[in-house]
Amino acid sequence: MTESIKIISKKEFLKKNKEPNQEEVWDEISDLWTEFKKKPFFSVEDFLNGKKGKIIDLGCGCGRNMIQAIDTQYYGIDISANQLKAGEQLVKEKGIGAKFFKSCANKLDKTIFKNEMFDYGLFIATLHCIEGEKERENALKELYRVLKKGAEGLISVWNSADPRFKEVNYHGDIYMSWKKDRKEYYRYYYLYSEEELINLIKSVGFKILEIKTNLDKTDSSTIASSKKDRFDKKNLIIRVIKK
Repeated sequence: MTESIKIISKKEFLKKNKEPNQEEVWDEISDLWTEFKKKPFFSVEDFLNGKKGKIIDLGCGCGRNMIQAIDTQYYGIDISANQLKAGEQLVKEKGIGAKFFKSCANKLDKTIFKNEMFDYGLFIATLHCIEGEKERENALKELYRVLKKGAEGLISVWNSADPRFKEVNYHGDIYMSWKKDRKEYYRYYYLYSEEELINLIKSVGFKILEIKTNLDKTDSSTIASSKKDRFDKKNLIIRVIKK
């Protein structure tokens, strides 16, 4: 996909268009998306370095954030069956221990995903893809529920202060286009302000350990990483712990 991406508010989009089914959208663009998303999100490797135990990856996509490590078991959750198939192939090639489940992040099967089951959690570039304020809150509550006491999680969303979001006033429900075979597909995103996201994360019980973006000029390694992948530009990254 080489053409410019269209960004439009959900309200304006729905005046002339039918609401896109997001599961179908992600299934349709899965092959191209996976090509762009094979490498781990830049903060994940540092976060998981030396970690052992069970790790839940909410919105795992093709499994790109599953890093090979001894005594580690990943549980990947995604709404896209095609993304999960790509994930199964990727971890097989890398020799990574992982299980994949088709599910919404806010509706985990409690018979599988039990209370205080996981040692670490990843919620990378997914919270902002969940439609509905209550649904997003419930997804964070589910992450909190399944993490052990004292377990850490890494959460990332797009930074709404990014100038590309000027036309939609840097906030709220939006759609972004993705072109495949001359057809446009529209992905849903919710643009959080930093304060709004922090308040939400705290409200479900998490303690915030660190807040940063990958444009923090004090971190040269972060800057280098952000230049490698145009899809990893201007994120808000929050490291949390379950109290």
